[in-house]
Amino acid sequence: MRRIVPLLLLALALAAGCTRPPYAKPGVELSAVEEDYTDCYSNASLAVNTPPFPDRPLTQVDIDADACMKARGYVSKIRLY
Repeated sequence: MRRIVPLLLLALALAAGCTRPPYAKPGVELSAVEEDYTDCYSNASLAVNTPPFPDRPLTQVDIDADACMKARGYVSKIRLY
């Protein structure tokens, strides 16, 4: 039981850090990054769910959302805080 509690806390901490968009742009607030990511991801999802449908829709959504964020000047970054 003593081992489970620290592992559970670690898993929750990592999960909380993984909920933020994996992008960064100097001088941009986190709320603006989240709004841009939501917009890019929504547009990518809409495009994938409109015929003709791709073979791997989840992969295509990630590729399209990533391209959209990079077009807006963001760079990929892991956020753990």
